[in-house]
Amino acid sequence: MEFALLLPLLVVLLFGSIDLGHALTVSRKIDEIASTTGDMISQQGTWTKADVAKLLTGASFILQPYTTTGLTITVSVNDISSSGAATVNWSAALNTTALTSGTTSTITIPSQIQETGVQVVLTRVQYTLTTPVSAFFASVTGSNGYTFDRHFFNRPRVGDTITYK
Repeated sequence: MEFALLLPLLVVLLFGSIDLGHALTVSRKIDEIASTTGDMISQQGTWTKADVAKLLTGASFILQPYTTTGLTITVSVNDISSSGAATVNWSAALNTTALTSGTTSTITIPSQIQETGVQVVLTRVQYTLTTPVSAFFASVTGSNGYTFDRHFFNRPRVGDTITYK
């Protein structure tokens, strides 16, 4: 009798643990995509559109074996003004629209890494993971999965600017 009462609870705990394990794995992979992409962009002083597109496509493979449907990667190289305002110099994106040159950065760049005349590479990765458990409980939780929105900052390693052709 006691086992019959505890079995549903144990099954929910088992599936919840597996579900959370998937979410933590994807979270780590999203962090890796953001840091690796920004790090790669910051290592060269000049990039071509074709090379950046290949880099972003390659970075999306880090998410495997999970589907890349819904994965968006945005890289923007921002100019820092003397007042500390960041504006987009150039941008590239995967599965979304790149930011327009001259617009204000969508994410505040920490003052500790701002330096007038030195660009900052901002990489933003967004993804939603829907698992069978999260889909099952969507009516209760109001959310259809786990949503990830990560960003990563880098400064250029070769010089102070990164050009894009």
